[in-house]
Amino acid sequence: MVHAIAYTVLAIFMLTWGGNWICRKIFKLTGLTDATLETPGPSHSAGRVIGILERLILAVGIVVHSWEILAAVIALKTVARFQKMDQREFAEYFLVGSLFSILWALVVTSAWSAYDHRFGINIREQVVVVLGLEPTLPAN
Repeated sequence: MVHAIAYTVLAIFMLTWGGNWICRKIFKLTGLTDATLETPGPSHSAGRVIGILERLILAVGIVVHSWEILAAVIALKTVARFQKMDQREFAEYFLVGSLFSILWALVVTSAWSAYDHRFGINIREQVVVVLGLEPTLPAN
């Protein structure tokens, strides 16, 4: 059980704080960091929190195989930022951040799920069965 907690905490850390760190590096590499310079300081922190929540919600959707969650997250973010999408630099910033979050959630969650299935206690299968989301497959 300690093993399962350890690799799950590591996955959550990589999904959240690791994702924020890499995303900031991508923005710096692409020169898109300047897209937020005109925005007052507190929204920078809000963007980080939004990114963390976004990747966590996406991870839950991936674990339970609910791709509607992916569409809902993208729709919600787009509606919230619709007025600023006419600004090319902001639109690029938004797209890079959103696409990175989706990709990062897929990579980390898939790695966690594969590790959990192969070496762990198969948490995903237990969660899915408890929530009654899909029938369990018979063991071979």
